[in-house]
Amino acid sequence: MSVNDNAPLLQFKHISKQYPGVKAVDNVSFSANGGEVIALMGINGAGKSTLMKILSGAETRDSGEILIAGESLPKKYTPIEARDYGVGIIYQELSVLSELTVGENIYLTNEFLKIKFPPVIDYKKIYSEAQKQLAKLDANFINVKDKVANLALAEKQMVEIAKALAIDCKILIMDEPTTSLTKEETDQLFAVIHSLKKQGVCILYISHRMDEIFEVCDKAVVMRDGKYIETLNINEIDHDQLVESMTGQTFQKKRRELEHHGSPPSDRKKLFQVKKLSDKKFIKDISFHVYENEVLGIGGLIGSKRTEMARMIFGADSGADGEVIMEGEKLNLRSPAEAIQSGIGYLSENRKEDGLNLGRSIQENIILTDMKSVSKKQVMSQKRIAEVFNKYATGMGIKGKANTTVGNLSGGNQQKVAIAKWLHAGCRLIMFDEPTRGVDVAAKAEIYKMIQEFAKNGNGAIVISSEVEELVDVCDRVLIMSKGEITHELQSNEITHDNILARITSKGRN
Repeated sequence: MSVNDNAPLLQFKHISKQYPGVKAVDNVSFSANGGEVIALMGINGAGKSTLMKILSGAETRDSGEILIAGESLPKKYTPIEARDYGVGIIYQELSVLSELTVGENIYLTNEFLKIKFPPVIDYKKIYSEAQKQLAKLDANFINVKDKVANLALAEKQMVEIAKALAIDCKILIMDEPTTSLTKEETDQLFAVIHSLKKQGVCILYISHRMDEIFEVCDKAVVMRDGKYIETLNINEIDHDQLVESMTGQTFQKKRRELEHHGSPPSDRKKLFQVKKLSDKKFIKDISFHVYENEVLGIGGLIGSKRTEMARMIFGADSGADGEVIMEGEKLNLRSPAEAIQSGIGYLSENRKEDGLNLGRSIQENIILTDMKSVSKKQVMSQKRIAEVFNKYATGMGIKGKANTTVGNLSGGNQQKVAIAKWLHAGCRLIMFDEPTRGVDVAAKAEIYKMIQEFAKNGNGAIVISSEVEELVDVCDRVLIMSKGEITHELQSNEITHDNILARITSKGRN
């Protein structure tokens, strides 16, 4: 591809893309230069991820033109061809293959060959070069010969990033790249971004974490309802101005008023209890309870085993010792189906693999946890299904028609469907694991309201979150976990950002 030195590195001209029931991208035009980090901003459903899928070759635009260094790209091309054009991408939903090794994933479709015909893969070089890519991220602790299936979610995210870095790209798309990373890992990623900037790489950065946008980005391109709105210089705006541009209205974050102050009264009813839960390996004699009408938060660093604990309670993972008690009745949960029957729900942190059926419609996903309520004499009632869909689509602002395939929704709208599924299940207790991952600032407020209203109706909610502000905004009481143990407990009048952060980073018990 020849280079036009006078042209921007990347240009979008009148790009449009329509799915059944959803116009995802609507006549979008803007440009970006080499050495810039461009934040692509907008609330869920704005069209950001779809536009990036078009650029990366994963989707085909209906109309418009894409130019790289002044050269027009064909209307239809594959992700492998996009790589040849100099485009790399880190998807919001991980695309690593679990049964391949780390090194094989990093150089998948880009393998080194000893002999070209017949092709013989040079695994020694693959593993040595993969180690170099991980070293850029200070992730040498990951074994390049280990299967990806054996890695934690954060480690899989590092492999995904290393895979993108292994391509000698001109344009790198990062779609929510830090959702599973620790603060230290995020800082290392930012160091890599600054290095790529100096090399003239253009980075398109999608994130709902505002602090990241103001730390690492140069400009913000704002989209709304599939349309381009404006380009803003980051050093000339503040948080509120960016949110107003994204939403089209003044948005003021409100701190909820807690109903309970200080220690809970002794006469409050314990809805749910866990006593001496252990797996004899990582989870160590965990005991806690949830009151009726309470939102209990669980914070901790990645590796604190919060998710593993929730999965054991839900019956998704075996090998648990201890007691799980619901409304005074001891349960023996051997499967998720038994947990649901006992009134316990679990919103997984991984909606792609555990939370949704991406090939089914919105309404089908919502009713999956309770089909009896939409059936009459064992026959599904389309009227009842429509009523359930309308209830949650309206209440949660889900964008899409009832029969829209969930895989065609934005990440944030997928998360809303996953939450609606559990709110529909009729559970008394729901464990929400990272409930607002990949969700915009306006939708977060809607989800918090849903969780609080669920709890206030005589139920209980557990919110597992890596975001300190989320624990502050939504929880009545907060537990801190570290290395499979509960180390601290904060009552409502103790729940502040500084208090939570101090206990998350401390090593001892309170």
